[in-house]
Amino acid sequence: MNSIIGRCKHRLYRCLLEFRSSLHHRNINTSGILNRMASVPWIVPTDRMPSLEEIEQCIGCPNSDQIELSIGFPCVSMLDRSARVLDKVATASKSQPPTQLMQCGPVNGDGLYRKILAEFLTRQYQSVVLADELYVTSGASFGLIMLSSALFDAGDMVFVEDPTYYLAFEMLRMWKLNITSVPTDEQGIIPAALEEAVTVHVAKNASRPLTEDRPYRGLVYLIPTFHNPTGRCLADERCKQIIDVARKHKLLIICDDVYNFYYFTEKPPKRLYSYDTRTDPDYMGSVVSNGSFSKVFPLRARLGWLEAPSQVLKAIANTGCRFNHVVLGILGTALQSGGFDEIISEGRLAVKSQMEAMLETFSAELPKEVHIAKPLGGFFLWICLPEYMSAQAVLDECYKKNKINFQVGDCSSLDGNFKNCCRISYSFYEADVLKSTAKKISAAIRNHLQCTE
Repeated sequence: MNSIIGRCKHRLYRCLLEFRSSLHHRNINTSGILNRMASVPWIVPTDRMPSLEEIEQCIGCPNSDQIELSIGFPCVSMLDRSARVLDKVATASKSQPPTQLMQCGPVNGDGLYRKILAEFLTRQYQSVVLADELYVTSGASFGLIMLSSALFDAGDMVFVEDPTYYLAFEMLRMWKLNITSVPTDEQGIIPAALEEAVTVHVAKNASRPLTEDRPYRGLVYLIPTFHNPTGRCLADERCKQIIDVARKHKLLIICDDVYNFYYFTEKPPKRLYSYDTRTDPDYMGSVVSNGSFSKVFPLRARLGWLEAPSQVLKAIANTGCRFNHVVLGILGTALQSGGFDEIISEGRLAVKSQMEAMLETFSAELPKEVHIAKPLGGFFLWICLPEYMSAQAVLDECYKKNKINFQVGDCSSLDGNFKNCCRISYSFYEADVLKSTAKKISAAIRNHLQCTE
């Protein structure tokens, strides 16, 4: 019971940190209500986690004494460059006349902006993206919430990877969806395990008629490209198998595709959305790509997109959501200018260099009992200690001695697994800071490895 309570406390605290950082990037003073929440003793496990004040000092300030490796933010220099591009185009001509931008606008987003966005994504993905399949959102979190609330009812089933993005199942729970985890391995989610879980749980709703508003019996939430937290990509053959399962059982797969720009290979991996081929005889539109600019430019812009089949676009058209078309006009001009293509290209190289610096240090410092795979993209390293070790104990020492914070693996598990794993972000800090930090984390791991032998 104590371990369950501890996990709940930690997850709630992480939610507070996410909320705090979101407000911080909107220049909102957060010293009032969040400090009062932090004063509630059962919310904040003060013996092992930094205070909200310390997080606020750290975020956006790489020179802080605290090293915050638990949150996947793009580096400050990249955010600064993005902000300058947006500032420049904000004073220039917009992609639409000002009077048109001031109107409510189409439900799925301004038509010219979606055309510009489709061209931009086609360049970045090196795969064709169609404007008619895009729906503008205020970010990937909003996209997930909108899809899960608009297409599913309380009690419907959601299948998530184990491990997965730690806030995803918190958001899905808001709509009283039933969530179950599916095991993964080095190649991603295991298709046979998904098939088994779906057969057990979705069979209960098999008699429910499908309608235009509710065309699916269940939801699969995946991070197929540069998975958070493991950094893996779903293997090619498994992409096809997962779609086969979705088609067979009338499931919708929502892909959290927020890291796709950050590939460290010559070409980006093929998106799961591209495997859902319309010419297949059993095609039913089983995949949505949920993307965001949150890893490219300042979070306050809050812009994302859904790339979705026609029946999904029709089903969410009546949600009543409208977006900031003035911001779309500014961003559309920026995307047309090519400035963001250059920023992403340079940012991709910078993040790769940061990853390599940290990985090289860990490889030199860590004993052979510790497993760490080289990611092909994304923002995170996934370090697996021997199963008898506690990643939480390592975190406790790192924070107590050096004010280093990272995320323990069980936060990313619906079932509390991966207590011996660490999720460490390399995206925010420069290489010299990451090298120094990796040495300190390695020292803590070696110390605890010796204590448990």
